[in-house]
Amino acid sequence: MKTTNFLPLSQSILWITLLASIIILVGIGVIVYQWLQLQQPHLLFALILLVVALLSCMVLIPRKLTVTQEAINIHLLAWKINIPADEIVKIEHYPNGIQSNRIAGAGGFFGNLGLFTCKECGKHLSLITDPKDVCIISRKSKKPIAVSIADNSVFDAISKVQEKN
Repeated sequence: MKTTNFLPLSQSILWITLLASIIILVGIGVIVYQWLQLQQPHLLFALILLVVALLSCMVLIPRKLTVTQEAINIHLLAWKINIPADEIVKIEHYPNGIQSNRIAGAGGFFGNLGLFTCKECGKHLSLITDPKDVCIISRKSKKPIAVSIADNSVFDAISKVQEKN
């Protein structure tokens, strides 16, 4: 059994991401143009800051979720988070989403990505791209992970991994 699902991106997060990305890319273009004209060091610093901000948010965006009987893998842009089945304590499905507060990370820009806290599971790694349908995966030795799911078939596959334990 292997289930792969591309993670949803809510319409509001999609439009915020597109708009913010365009603004950042235009800003990068303006700074490069100004740098070529004026050669001022503060422009180079601003350029580096904008590029790092854009790339750091982009690498945290979850792309897809792969569920097998041995593990759950959350594929990000640059790497994947592997959660072995024997590491999973419990998996909870929140079809109406969760209310969480940001500790560190991006809230709204590219999704709710980073370290958050909520009443359901406390401090957790949030990889939520659509706040309407959330799954919290509690682990034995690390912080829980909250991730969006696109449809209930993924949650059913995740539940089968949990039953294995």
